[in-house]
This record gives sequence, C-alpha cells and structure tokens, in this order.
Amino acid sequence: MGFATIIGAIVGVFLLLVVAYLLIGATLITAELVMTAQRDMTEVQTDRTGTSIAIEGHQIVDNTTLYILVKNDGNTVIRNPKQMDLFIATEDGSQERKSWEPTDPVLLSPDLINPGFFDPGETLNMSVSIDALSPPTWVKVATPAGTAASAYL
Repeated sequence: MGFATIIGAIVGVFLLLVVAYLLIGATLITAELVMTAQRDMTEVQTDRTGTSIAIEGHQIVDNTTLYILVKNDGNTVIRNPKQMDLFIATEDGSQERKSWEPTDPVLLSPDLINPGFFDPGETLNMSVSIDALSPPTWVKVATPAGTAASAYL
C-alpha cells in the first residue's frame, strides 16, 4: 500500500514536470513570435521614415502625354519602383489612379549602383497618357511604403 502511494507521487510529479515544460515552451515560442513581429514592424517603420520622394518637374507633350520627374531624396532604396502609384486630378475635379510607364530607354538615371532599384539620388522619369480635353492640374506619386509627394502642374 505504501508502494502505491510512492508510484502515485512519482506519476504526479512527472505530470507536473511535463505541464511545466509545455507551459515554458509555449511562453518561449510566444515571446519569440512577438519579438519577430516587433522587429519586422521596426524595419517597416525605418523604411517608411527613411523614404522620401520629391516631384522635380513635369512636361506635357502634345496634350496627350505627361512626363513626371520623381527624385528619391531619402536614404532608403525603393526596391520595386514599378509598384509606385500615380494619381492625377483634372480641372473638372475628378481624380483617378493612372497606370504609368518608364520612359525609354532608361527607367532611372543614373542607375549605376543597383540596376532596377530606385536608389537615393536617382531620378525616375514617369510617362502617363492623359486626356487632351481635361488636362491634369495636380499629381501625386506614392511609394509602396506609403510615402507620397504631390505637386500642382
């Protein structure tokens, strides 16, 4: 009878150790996930605060094509400039998102360090088709990180 009590106590202690091990493991995994999420959000915020663009100029050719010069004057590389959004407002008050194309043959100038990336100090020349009957009055360019620049034309 005394031997059964000892076995019961050993099983009870063993179960307590297993439960404690599982709780500690779950706590450590949760802490690691939280730290990873915080690190990722810090990187996103760093990219956002380091990203800055400016509209350097524009030109309308034949009342059908608008060229916009956008300069990366921040300290963050924009890895996929083709994901940048372009918004145009016209004289009649309408606003719309437009598809844009890089001018030929060079997307970025000078594009010496990271070809295809929008590095700090580089200028992007965007080309967009416009309606000759309602010329644009305002343009806004937004990066994938959410940083934007706008200008009246």
